[in-house]
Amino acid sequence: MSQAPTTTAPPVPMRPRTDPGRPGTVRSSLATNLNRRRLARGWSLRELSAATGVSKGLLSQIERAEANPTVDVLVRIADVLETSATDLLRQPMLRPEIVRAGDLDEAEDETSVSLLFAGRAEGRIEIYRSRLHPHDQSQVSSHGVDSVEYVTVLAGSVTLVVDDVPHLLGTGDTARFSGLSSHYYTTQDSPALTQTLVSYPGD
Repeated sequence: MSQAPTTTAPPVPMRPRTDPGRPGTVRSSLATNLNRRRLARGWSLRELSAATGVSKGLLSQIERAEANPTVDVLVRIADVLETSATDLLRQPMLRPEIVRAGDLDEAEDETSVSLLFAGRAEGRIEIYRSRLHPHDQSQVSSHGVDSVEYVTVLAGSVTLVVDDVPHLLGTGDTARFSGLSSHYYTTQDSPALTQTLVSYPGD
């Protein structure tokens, strides 16, 4: 009596491991935000540990993006630093987000309202209106950590350059990006009119 050949199930492919501490992850954002807020108060890890009741070792691991604190620990840290758990977990904007005017659903014969961006931005804001001449360039700017800049092109077209990467914006286009990034605006053969808003959630 012959025996049926045995079959071996194909190996299950392994999922690639991700580095939880790499830039752009929640853990790395928490590490950066916690370290920045602690240093802004001039506190050592030992002092923050005494104020929160969280061990110095765990705080050090969190700042090295090597630990996932519980919600209770995160809230205790946030309360002592006079911020919120949401702000401690806030991830930086790594690249500009652009809304093209042509992508908006706006019927010419109807009143329309389009939500461009939404977010929580308690704190100080500044609103600017800028007129650029042909072949002009705005001042190179950077507004600091946590700031976000929003720009709408009211007339003409501009090239938004963020960290040396150009983004062409036409009339009606809107963009937002990290105000910490070095940025400026340029024009070509025609003038342009823009309106910008800079928010400083930490202020």
